[in-house]
Amino acid sequence: MKAKMFILLLAAAAVLAACGGEKKNTSGEVLPKIGEEGTEESGSVEKPEEIAKEEAQKSLEEKLEGTGCKAVFSEHTEVDEVDCYLYSVVNKDDEELEQMLAVNAVSGEVLVYDSEEKSLLPFDRFEYYADDGKGPVSWDSEYYLSPIKVSLMPADDTSFEFTITKDGSKKAELTGVANVSPENLKEAVYEDGSLSLTFVNNGETLEIRDKDKKSGFAGKYERVE
Repeated sequence: MKAKMFILLLAAAAVLAACGGEKKNTSGEVLPKIGEEGTEESGSVEKPEEIAKEEAQKSLEEKLEGTGCKAVFSEHTEVDEVDCYLYSVVNKDDEELEQMLAVNAVSGEVLVYDSEEKSLLPFDRFEYYADDGKGPVSWDSEYYLSPIKVSLMPADDTSFEFTITKDGSKKAELTGVANVSPENLKEAVYEDGSLSLTFVNNGETLEIRDKDKKSGFAGKYERVE
C-alpha cells in the first residue's frame, strides 16, 4: 500500500512540474514564459548613441575660436532631460567665467548652461558670443514690447511656432508657424492669406514687420531673460 502511494505521489509531482515548465493554448501551442521574448516585459528602449568626449571638445573649440577662451571638462550629466558634457570656461586672462558651456552628448550642439536655473540656453547667450552675421540664430526665446509679448519655439530646422499675447490677457492674439528664409537665416515669414509678417532676429531684439500694417504687431521687441 505504501509503495502504491509513493508511486502516485511521484506521478503527481511529475505532472505539476510539466505544467509549471510550459503553458499551452487551446490549440496545443506552447506559450512563452513571462519575461521571454515576445512578452511586454521583454521590451526595452535603446538609448541613442552618444558622441565621444573628444568630439564634443572639438565642437567647443570651434565655437570658442577667436574669443580667447578655453573650455575645461567638468562632468557628464543630464540637464533638461538631455545628456550633456559640461565645461567650465576660462578667458584669456585665466579667469574662470560664471557661465558654463554644455555639449549635447547626442547631437553635438554647443549650448550655454545656466547653473542657477539648471537649464540649457542657446549659444548666443554666451557672453563672448560674436555674431558674424552669417550663421543661424536661435528661434527659441521670448521678446517684449509693451503691451505685447512674442514667444518663439522651434518646430524644426527651418521653421518655428510663435504666440503673440497682450498684457492681462490669457488668450493669444495670434499663433502660427513662420518659415525661416533659406537666403537669410535671420529672417522668417508668416502668411495666412490676410496677414504677412516678417520676423527679423537680431539676437537681443526681434523686429516684426507687417507688410500691410493690419496686425498692430509691427515694432522692435527686446528679448526677455
